[in-house]
Amino acid sequence: MNSRERGIRAIEHEEPDRVPLEGVAWAEWSFPFLQKVLSYLGLPQVSRGGMLGAGEEMEAFSRRLGADFRAVSMEPPEEFRRRAVYDPLFHQPWGIQVAPETLEDEWGVRRQLNATKTQSRIVYHPLKDLEDLDEYEFPDIDAPGRFDSAEKLAQKWRDEYLVSGIWNGDSFFCHAWYLRGFQKLIRDMYSNPGFVEKLFDRLLEFFLAATKRLIEAGVDILAIADDVAAQTGMIISPKLWRRYVKPRMKTIIDEAKRRGAYVLYHTDGDCRAIIPDLIEIGVDILNPIQPECMDPAEIKRDYGEELTLSGTISIQDTLPYGSLKEVEEEVLTRIETCAHGGGLILSPSNQALLDSKVENFLAVYDTVKKYGKYPIR
Repeated sequence: MNSRERGIRAIEHEEPDRVPLEGVAWAEWSFPFLQKVLSYLGLPQVSRGGMLGAGEEMEAFSRRLGADFRAVSMEPPEEFRRRAVYDPLFHQPWGIQVAPETLEDEWGVRRQLNATKTQSRIVYHPLKDLEDLDEYEFPDIDAPGRFDSAEKLAQKWRDEYLVSGIWNGDSFFCHAWYLRGFQKLIRDMYSNPGFVEKLFDRLLEFFLAATKRLIEAGVDILAIADDVAAQTGMIISPKLWRRYVKPRMKTIIDEAKRRGAYVLYHTDGDCRAIIPDLIEIGVDILNPIQPECMDPAEIKRDYGEELTLSGTISIQDTLPYGSLKEVEEEVLTRIETCAHGGGLILSPSNQALLDSKVENFLAVYDTVKKYGKYPIR
């Protein structure tokens, strides 16, 4: 059974030969740790100025992990990339340098490296003071070069792996506040709903076209990332989420399903308030099931017949502070409580950060390969 077959069986809630493994699919967010683990393994370093995920260095690393999935993304268009730099220390790595350690992406959002020079933060929201959306020019989804890399890589990997595709960033709620500003967007949801509806409709238009193009390129899984929850519960009320986000996500998911793709939804935090909604609109895979605030065994018990669980291994506690034995115990617990009947894809619950122990990170994958074989005892 190859990786592609293994992943499909798990998502279809059938038992494959072993629990599938996800790797460093969105490697930009863990670039400092990535360099550390590559050095530990004696593998070539990845250039800070080169695209992650596409080169032989990352492929060698993914094979070492035993990852059963590969990820592609749409990119800014060719004309923008000619003027931009690529720096994976930034949350959105493609950008035009407008000030020291500050990049502006194709949407006009500006990010600046933080004090530790390991992550970035938003310092400028292009829609913050705009009252009429018609004054803002949205990116052209059909601009040349946007899907060239996704098409090439999807065809390269698709026979052996399941390929996920992302929109080169977050979706409705997160992308809206990147553009508008967090506080301004939240106020708008109550006091200026017409602006929010129009903004979300314009984002829907862009993301729907992107979804079609990614699936045409050969993507098997549409990955929708939108952090709408924190560890104490939802960031925005479920009522607001259902008004502004849910119907537009359903339009996207209906199109993806019509074209034969699975749908993965990513949100950090405790999102239990909307899990029934996610199932209702057709989400197949929920990621990352953050164990600090949601018990994966409970999610499996309550929703395991409808959802595949993805992630589940703590990056806040076990990876940085646990012993190798504790890593192995957590992985074995996930296998014993969540792997029966398929429906589990195991990995760290988000991108490993610089405080993670390399040995603990690798132990996640090695433990699954050793003990994650079906039938699960």
